[in-house]
Amino acid sequence: MKTIKNYAKKNILIYNSLTNKKEKFIPIEYNKIGMYVCGPTIYNYIHLGNCRTFIFFDMLYRYFKHLNFKVKYIRNITDITHLELKLNCVNNQMEIIQKYLLNFYFILKKFNILSPNIEPRSTGHIIEQIINIKKILNKKFAYINKGSIYFDINYYNKIFGNYGNILNNIDLNKEVNLNNKFIEEKKNYYDFAIWKKSNYGMNWESPWGKGKPGWHIGCSTMSNKYLGNYFDIHGGGIDLKFPHHECEITQSNIINNNNYNLAKYWIHTNMLTINNKKMSKSLNNFIIPNDIINGKLNITNYKKINPIIIRLYFLQTHYRKIINISNKSLINTEKNYKILLNILKKIKKIKPKLKTSSNININNIYKIFYLSINDDFNIPLLIYNLFKINNIIDKCINKELNINFNDINKLYNLIKIFLIDILGLKFKKKRKINFKKIINKIYEIRNEMRKKKNYYFSDKLRNILNNFLCIKDNKI
Repeated sequence: MKTIKNYAKKNILIYNSLTNKKEKFIPIEYNKIGMYVCGPTIYNYIHLGNCRTFIFFDMLYRYFKHLNFKVKYIRNITDITHLELKLNCVNNQMEIIQKYLLNFYFILKKFNILSPNIEPRSTGHIIEQIINIKKILNKKFAYINKGSIYFDINYYNKIFGNYGNILNNIDLNKEVNLNNKFIEEKKNYYDFAIWKKSNYGMNWESPWGKGKPGWHIGCSTMSNKYLGNYFDIHGGGIDLKFPHHECEITQSNIINNNNYNLAKYWIHTNMLTINNKKMSKSLNNFIIPNDIINGKLNITNYKKINPIIIRLYFLQTHYRKIINISNKSLINTEKNYKILLNILKKIKKIKPKLKTSSNININNIYKIFYLSINDDFNIPLLIYNLFKINNIIDKCINKELNINFNDINKLYNLIKIFLIDILGLKFKKKRKINFKKIINKIYEIRNEMRKKKNYYFSDKLRNILNNFLCIKDNKI
């Protein structure tokens, strides 16, 4: 088994958004992985589409750890917001940020998402961001106007000529939306802020006056601080490819004085749609995870949905494909969930004879599972193969196939590893019913009824209790 696992470790294929092709995964440093994933911007509740990204990278993190890589997983918190447009009081802003941050952690726990190794916050890295802005200014790739600082894309493209074509294939002139308000402080429409002047609300002192860092500079700064100037994996949702990740790469190449594009492999999860439209806060068509979990949505006929079923719902579609949420697809996922988790129970029902020889090749099953997940994390294929194992188990129970005790244990451990440890599914633990407490409570209620001379109900309860106790009533 160790040989198969080591082979799997050395033969992972990842679709790299930087090159637009599948590539063999070779870490920069042997047996170590540095992974940075863009976390939430804390100004509202996260929506269900955000959760798809966090669930996928949680699975990735689990898989790398299973393969015994030493993983340093960084997921940032962007807690510098534009709430001061509505609220001038910093204290109020921090209260709101804390409210949404606590909800974020609550939702992640519901979806059985592991904590990253480090979770840096933008507000905790202001000094480092200012240092990086100085580097960009000193190299003439940015300009100051009215206290704000903008990255100069025209100047960058005169030298490097690739902004808009690093992770994307974008004609910048066509990206200009004339309906959007042009910030006249900028030289060009697509220049982006690395420092914004702000005299109220959330701001910090800087060499250029009071203000706050732009959105993109935060991720470059935090990823560099904890993973170095060049690391293995940078991930996020596909909606971050442009402009956020394009801007990250552009400014990082200047800050770090290299053209490594910040990370070796860039991985992007696709969108979750509702009625075939992108789910987003800007379109006001997003689903709050709590609402779907607690049965508050028409789309699920107001039925409560187990969050682990939602986790499986995301994983059973390849991460690079669009998912359109519907009640029918969730019902099908619930059926799949029950079948998958029932596999472990069914394995225990196999009763081989003591000297039964096995005609099932467990090593081959291991290979099939690893090959599935190693092909650009093809979880749908893995799940398909798990269903095939379900059929094999049925044949073993029905004595159509033979399996010995040793192979039963191996098969059980294999299924458990992939279902529980890697995919992050889990059983609902049945609560043990404490009959003694229930009986004692009924007895107490009956005594209260007798004291109130409600003999009709007290006699009914006595008849129930007589099944468990010998009751001799004293006169009241």
